[in-house]
Parts: sequence; structure tokens; C-alpha cells
Amino acid sequence: MTCSSSPNHPSLDRESLLRRITNRIRQSLDLQEILDTTATEVRSVLGTDRVMIYQFHPDESGRVIAESIQADRLPSLMGLSFPADDIPPHAREVFVKSQVRSVVDVVAGRIGQSLPYPLDPKADSDGIHYRPLDPCHAEYLTAMGVQSSLVVPIIHQERLWGLLVSHHAETKAFSAELLYAVQLVVEQLSVAITQAELLRQTCERADRQSTINHITALLHSSPSIELQSALEATIAAFHGSGGRLFIISNTFSMRTEDIACPIEVDSELYTWGTQPVFLESQTPKYLEQYSAWSEPFQTQTTLRPWAISDLYQIPAFQPFQAAFRATPIRSVLIVPLQIRQQLTGYLSVFRDEIETTTLWAGQFDSDDRQLYPRSSFAAWCESKSGQARLWTKSEISLAKAVGRQFSLAIEQHRLYRQVQRFNLDLERQVAERTAELSQTLENLQKAQAQLIQTEKMSSLGQLVAGVAHEINNPVNFIYGNLTHVTSYARDLLELVQLYQRYCPNPGIQVQSKAEEIDLDFLEEDFPKTLASMRVGADRIRQIVLSLRNFSRVDQAEVKLIDIHEGLDSTVLILQHRLKNKSTSLEIDLIKDYGDIPLIECYVGQLNQVFMNLIGNAIDALEDQHFAQSSLGRSEPPTIRIQTEQLNSEWVTIRIQDNGSGMTEETRRHLFDPFFTTKAVGKGTGLGLSISHQIITEKHGGQLRCISAPGQGAEFIIEIPVQPVQPVQPVQPVQPIQTSRL
Repeated sequence: MTCSSSPNHPSLDRESLLRRITNRIRQSLDLQEILDTTATEVRSVLGTDRVMIYQFHPDESGRVIAESIQADRLPSLMGLSFPADDIPPHAREVFVKSQVRSVVDVVAGRIGQSLPYPLDPKADSDGIHYRPLDPCHAEYLTAMGVQSSLVVPIIHQERLWGLLVSHHAETKAFSAELLYAVQLVVEQLSVAITQAELLRQTCERADRQSTINHITALLHSSPSIELQSALEATIAAFHGSGGRLFIISNTFSMRTEDIACPIEVDSELYTWGTQPVFLESQTPKYLEQYSAWSEPFQTQTTLRPWAISDLYQIPAFQPFQAAFRATPIRSVLIVPLQIRQQLTGYLSVFRDEIETTTLWAGQFDSDDRQLYPRSSFAAWCESKSGQARLWTKSEISLAKAVGRQFSLAIEQHRLYRQVQRFNLDLERQVAERTAELSQTLENLQKAQAQLIQTEKMSSLGQLVAGVAHEINNPVNFIYGNLTHVTSYARDLLELVQLYQRYCPNPGIQVQSKAEEIDLDFLEEDFPKTLASMRVGADRIRQIVLSLRNFSRVDQAEVKLIDIHEGLDSTVLILQHRLKNKSTSLEIDLIKDYGDIPLIECYVGQLNQVFMNLIGNAIDALEDQHFAQSSLGRSEPPTIRIQTEQLNSEWVTIRIQDNGSGMTEETRRHLFDPFFTTKAVGKGTGLGLSISHQIITEKHGGQLRCISAPGQGAEFIIEIPVQPVQPVQPVQPVQPIQTSRL
């Protein structure tokens, strides 16, 4: 409802305004929303250019926190601050004691005051008592562009909380009815402020209790007492930049002379965040051991927190102020901790200095106490650095409650330490016996693994060597006679050709036989058949040589070899699995051999490692092949073998597959004895364990795995070119092991 209807229906305007404000207060707990609505509604009813709500600060300055303006007739003052001198103390006193409303008419040069409750709000008289306007006040309003104003105090808990101010760029009169309506609105604002204050206090109590519960849980949730975690949570709760928890030893005395010469035995210090910087030679060593730190608590019956807003304003702190000058710390909150009237330590929270920025309504000189009115109210930014933050009553109360929890925790902490000392000897004995049993168990596991592997590999290695030897004799016989057979066949064919040349017309029987055996084809194909037999015999000889090279049963245990020969022999033995016709699986093998020197190693055992790793890669690719076939997807399976020389002393061999990979949990247990991911009966879980032992203990090298789910697996072998005094295993290991895990 606008001001134009107020002369005809003033009571309706008042009732409508009051109803809207009351409903807003009931519907919302957001004080800022209520203030903004109030400013808008009041300006609409009064028909003025600007209505603002001004709140006082504890230092009696104030700031505009809500505003409504009409068509930019007056500039906005929202968010701007005004110094305390703008509203003299006597004016504030009148606002509080009499709760008068101030009405100013600059053109008429008068200021009027009206009591909040006239005897008859509907009387013809406006009930305003006028007096001449102070020239300084008139000049102040004129500089703001204001010709008439209305100021209504907002009282909360019997103190001046703020002002509701209406400004108009022209002369304007206010009826008693409007003043009374605004007064009722202000009273509703007081109710809203009270509700907001109660809500704030309730939230503060809830946050305070939540903080106490959180710190209590950290202190008492574990028998070991997590003092460091609780200290960090406490500093965060106070928005501090650092802090300390100092626990006094049991022999620590409260006498000043003892503090000057402290006994540091059994004292404990926990720190977090920004800390004062002390010299190593400085005495005392800790802040808490200075007399200035403890003297304020010596005369207190009940120890209370000491809130220091600016530590540089405390003369007693001068001996250690230098330790703080290298830091931005400015404020300190010291909470004494006591158990049964005995001081047990200090909980300290530090806060850094801050930089304050205030937007003032016009530039002013605070040193001259505003002797002259300002000519401009344009926003003027004032920045101050190195300012201290005050500790609030709520924070001090919280510190006291938190201090009690720390005191209880410290007592439990000391009891826990005593129990630890009592159990120390027993734990040491248990640890020693456990270590002995663990070593014995480890030795037994190694011996068991070696025995199983030795039993398995010994017979298999001998079988391989025996088969290679037995095959070698007839193959050598066949291969050696192929040379003579080839020579004989060539001579016979040459003889037949001579017969054909000099006897061109043989008898009927000869011609029939030549046609029967297809002599022309025989002459052409017979040499090819002999050549194919030679190729087959060469292939068998290569296989026999690979078996002998792999087993190395006829050579010394340590030998200077070419690793590539062992890799090629292993691949040749596993060739049937790389091109497996029964499963339609063809694995691409990529060899990326580098230029590496000959290596002194245990040849048979190193070949066994190659067999294990390549066999495991084939197993992984077979598992992936069957899984992808069931899902209708496939990708070419590949194994890559790469060798390179790291430096003059080390060589690396990488065996990589593009299988399904493995989880981190599986990778961590790869080299544990008897650990396997294969089905029962398909693997013993010894292959990789023995391989790891061969590389690390036998050759002094390293064997590790890089893998992730869906990214395949890569095994990396690093061995020295020369032996490095390896640790001998329990039992020599025979070659060939094909279990994957």
C-alpha cells in the first residue's frame, strides 16, 4: 500500500504494514531478510526517498545493514560505516532513556522529538515538540542531500541496538499516525532481533557441544589417548593458526624458582601449526617454563583461561616476545590444565594478526574527533594491518570446557604410560620369543618349499635330459646317413639319365615300368623329399639342443652364458602353447633383444625362472581368451620379451603380457610361498616364490611385478653381470616350473 492512500485510510496503512511485518517475522528466522523487508515496507508507507536500518557496534560506531531507496533520488549507503562521533553520547542516552523519535526539517531549521506512545494517536496534534536545529547537524544532513529525516531507536534488552532512519530529499511532514505505525514496526523488529539472538545462542550452544563431543571422542575413543589429533581439532575449532599442549612432569613444581630452572624429564610437548621460534641455546627451552606464563595462575583457586588479544601489550611477555616476532602470531589463549587442584599442563591456541578493511561513509579524521562536518559521504576504504582479534566470551567458555576434557585425558594418558612400563618387560620377552618362532617357521616354510620343488623338478629335469640324450642318438644316425642317401640318389638319377640318352628306345617292359613309377616326377620330387627330411632332422636336432641348453645337466652350475639363448630355448619348448590348435589360441611373441654382455649365472635355475614367467603369461592370456570368447570380444594376445643393459654392472629382462592383470592385493602376495590364484590342482603356488628366491638370493638381483586390473602384467628381472656373493638357498632348485602363481 502506498503513501498516497494514507490520508484517507491511515489506520488501514498502519494495520496492513504491521500485519506484513508480523507475518514476515513469523515466516522467517532470517534476520537480514526481515530487516530488508521492513526497510522496503516502511519506505513504501512513508513515501520517502530512503529508509535504512543502522546497527551499532560495541565501540559505538555503526553500519547500515539494510536499505531501501526510491529511484536513486539519494545515493545508497548500504554497507557503509559511520564513526561513533556522528551520533553524540547525549543523543544515544536520550534514545535509550526516553526512546524518543527524532524528526528533522532542515528547511524549517528545526528538530522535533516525539515520545513513542502519545496519549491519543488519532489526535489532531502531531505530538512533536520542536526546537531549533543545530547548524552543524543541518550542514551534516545537507551534505547527505537530505532535507527531512525521521529517526526511531531500536531497543533490544534495554540497550540501543540500532536506528530505523528515513531520509527524504525534500521537506516532508510525518503525522502522529505514521509515527505510531513506525513505532509498532520497530517494536516488532525488536521481537525479531530477540528471536534471532535466541537462535544464534542456540546454534552456538549446539556448535559448542558438538565441538566438545568431537574432541572428547578423540581423547577417549582409544586407550592410547590421541592427544595430537585432539590438539589439532581444538585449534581448528578456535580458528587458530597454531597451538601447543604442554604436559608437566610429575616432579614439576609450581614454585617460581623451579620454573626458572625446570626439570624437563618426563615432560611432553605436542605442537601443531605456526610456532614461536626459539634458539637452541635459549633457556628455558619451552614457553611454558617461563614464570610469566604460569604466574597468573598461581593466585587462582579455580584456574580460568587467560585470553590475550595482543601479546605485545603484556609487559611480562617481553622475555620471549622475540620468539613471536618472526611469526604472524598476535593473540594467545592459555588454558591451564589441572587434576585435583594440581596443575598438570597448559593448552595454548595462537591466532595470527589480521588486516581489517572498513568502508566509511565519507573520509574523516579520527584524531580531530570530527570537529567539522564532512562535505562528502562517498565510500572511503580504510585498511589497517597488524590488528589483534578479540577472544569472545563464548570462546573462553568453550576453552574452559575443552580444558576439562584434556585434563581428564592427561590423567588417563599417565595411567596408560604406567601400564605400558609395567608391561614393557613382558612384551619384550614375548617379542623375542615370537621373533624366534617366526624365524623358525620361515625356515621351515622355505625348507618345505624347496623340498617340494626339488622333488618335482629333479625327476623332471632328469627326464628332459634323458629324453634329449635318447633322441639325439637316432637323430644323429639319421642326419649322418642323409648325406650318403642324397649322394646315392644323385648318382642313380644321373645313371638313369645316361641310359635315357644312349638307349633312347628301351624295351616294352622298361617303358611300362617307367610309366608305372612316373619316372619324370620321381626325378624331380626325390631330391626335394631328401631335402625335406634334412630340414626335419635339423628341427629335431634344434629341439634336442634346446632341451640340453635348458636343463644344462652336462655343464657346470655357474657359467658365463648368453641370456638370449636361454630365452630362445624356453620359447621353443613352449612353442606348442603359443600356437595352441586345440583352443584356437595364437599368441604373438615379440622379441626386443638389446645388446647385452654375457652373464655369469646359475644357468639351469635362471632358465627355470624364464619358464615360470613365460608360462604364467601364457596362462593369463588363455584365461583372458576364454573370458573374452564367452563375452563375444577378443583382442590379439601378445607376450613381449625385452632385454637391455642398465649400466656396466646390471642387466634387465622384462616379460610383459596384455592379459587381464591383477589387483593390488594379489600383487602384494605374488611371491609368498603356496599363494596361488589357480584352481585346486592346477598350481602349487611355488613357481613365483622359487623364482623370486633364485633371482634375489642366488643371483643377488631383483624380481618385481607391475600390474593393474585390465592392464596386463609386467615382470622385471634385474641381475648383475658379475655375482655379488648371493645368499645360498636351503637346497638347489632344478629347472622348469610352469605354475603361474
